[in-house]
Amino acid sequence: MGKLAKLICTFLIISLLILPMVGCAKPLTLTITAPTDGATVNKSPVEVRANVSDAKATVWVNDTVVAVTKYKTRSGGYISTNFDLNEGENIIKVTAAKGKPGNWKETVDRTVIITYTLPLSLEITSPKGGAILTESLVAVSGTVSDLQATITVKDMEVEVAEDGTFSADVELTEGMNPIKVVATRGKEVVTRIVNVIYSPE
Repeated sequence: MGKLAKLICTFLIISLLILPMVGCAKPLTLTITAPTDGATVNKSPVEVRANVSDAKATVWVNDTVVAVTKYKTRSGGYISTNFDLNEGENIIKVTAAKGKPGNWKETVDRTVIITYTLPLSLEITSPKGGAILTESLVAVSGTVSDLQATITVKDMEVEVAEDGTFSADVELTEGMNPIKVVATRGKEVVTRIVNVIYSPE
C-alpha cells in the first residue's frame, strides 16, 4: 500500500473516531432552581441557586462571577449565592459560558424577576400600654406600613387611611383589658397587643 493510501486510511480512521465524540457533545444547559420567577418576597438577601451541565463552565449572577461546585454523584455542578434586593421589582440574570474569556464557545442565560416588599410593620400609637382609663370607650389608633393590609381591632375590621393610620373605638370592661390589633397581608400576619386598665370613677 502506497504512502498516500496509508495516509487516507489513517485520516478516515481518525475521522470515524472523532465524529461520534463530536456528535455526543451535549449542549450547555442552565436551570435556575431558586428563587421562583414572579415570586414576591419580604426578606433580603435572597438565595440564588442554579444547576449547570458543565462544572467547568464560568457562571455569572448579574455580571458577578460565582463559584461552581461539582456534583459528587452526577455530572455537572451548581451555584448558590446570596443576592441583595432593592425594594420593588428585581431582575436576576444567571449566565453560564464554556471556553475562555473573549473567546467563549457557548453561552446560555436564564432570567427570573421577583418583587421585594419591605416586611409588614404595625404600631399602636394610642392608648399606651398600662394606661389607667376612667372612660369605658377608648379610641385605639395606630399605623401600618402597607395600605393594602387588612387591619382588625379586637376582631373588627377597620379602614386604613391614605397615610397608613387607622382608628377604632373599643368598649372596655372594668379591670384589665387586652386590646389586640392584627395586620394581615397575604400570608404575612403581624399582631400587637396593648393592655389598659378601666377603672371607673
